[in-house]
Amino acid sequence: MEDTDFDLLCAGLSPDEAKRMRKILAEWNDGDENGFPVQLAMLTRAQWRAAALVPQAVNDSRKLIELHLAEYQRQTSALISNLSVIGEEQTDELKKIVQAHTEALNQASGSFRSQLKEIGAAAQDIRRHLDDGVSAHHRVKTDLKSGSERFQKLAKNWMPESPAANKTDWLTLLGLIFIGIVIGAFIVLFIRLK
Repeated sequence: MEDTDFDLLCAGLSPDEAKRMRKILAEWNDGDENGFPVQLAMLTRAQWRAAALVPQAVNDSRKLIELHLAEYQRQTSALISNLSVIGEEQTDELKKIVQAHTEALNQASGSFRSQLKEIGAAAQDIRRHLDDGVSAHHRVKTDLKSGSERFQKLAKNWMPESPAANKTDWLTLLGLIFIGIVIGAFIVLFIRLK
């Protein structure tokens, strides 16, 4: 005998449940088993079966989501690990650059310090030479002044009384004074250039 839709509707039911379904069917319709009430009952049963599968589908979905989440976590972990490796490499490069700049700066500052020491020593040497030059200038100036005074005394004692001789003697005296001043200036200039 061939299974009817009602038999399919009762498949998997306990005998009590199957009996109850027959009773419901009998109450609904005394007619054909393929009629509306049976079809409605089958549809309802199919919906119940589908509803019964929802928890299993949700559980399967949860497992699938967990698998995807685990994969995403693995990929994220790999990306973070890769980023940390790249970050460490860049940090190492940055440390090397900073160290190279620090070494270059230390060398440059050492060079500047030694140059500043040399400049300071040269400045002190120049200052000493300038002080020596100023002292020599004062000595020459004093010597010229005292020499000029002695020369004037000698010239007064030596000069004849005639006005013509007096003019020539004065011109000679002025020439000698000029030559003395020029020689003194050259001496001072020579001392400063030393």
